[in-house]
Amino acid sequence: MLLKALALGPLQTNCYLLADGRGGPSAVIDPGAEPERVLALLKEQALELRYILLTHYHFDHIGAVNGLVEATGAEVCIHAHEAEPLARPPAIFKLFAQGGISPVKAGRLLVDNETLGLGELTIACLLTPGHSPGGLSFYLASERVVFCGDALFAGSIGRTDLPGGSQRILAQSIRERLYTLPPETVVYPGHGPETTIALERAGNPYVRP
Repeated sequence: MLLKALALGPLQTNCYLLADGRGGPSAVIDPGAEPERVLALLKEQALELRYILLTHYHFDHIGAVNGLVEATGAEVCIHAHEAEPLARPPAIFKLFAQGGISPVKAGRLLVDNETLGLGELTIACLLTPGHSPGGLSFYLASERVVFCGDALFAGSIGRTDLPGGSQRILAQSIRERLYTLPPETVVYPGHGPETTIALERAGNPYVRP
């Protein structure tokens, strides 16, 4: 697997570029800003962008989506529960987003346990709501990695005070969908450094197994 990470925008949102290491199609997860940097990385790696995978619709995870779609024609994928707020961002986000928020139209609505093929890779879509109503984590069992957006961080969890958030539901998602993954699974979050399922099960103070 080829995996490259960029920290984008004022909130330093983690954006991940995935491919099977053989060239050809690739996916970008949560391109939050600075589409030119993502496009430059795609060019550097000689990759065709097939999917833009969104863990959730929040403004700091979608800022580069329209620019990437215009440049590449890639398909925008998000959980079905989040297509509406993606297309019509909540007014509260205008208080946080610098330069405003552009509506984004999803091309593919994902459901829990759906899988996407990317060359030799298989990406499983795990519904992990709580930070947002239709939050997704993208799990690659063969590579022992999960990209969980803002559900789980190293030593912390996502906020739940934005529209559609629920601390109870987020804790349930973490316990039932993320903590049940193999302990060696590397967790790539939406902000901050990577961690592992084993480390978070053992020491995350916000959600105990």
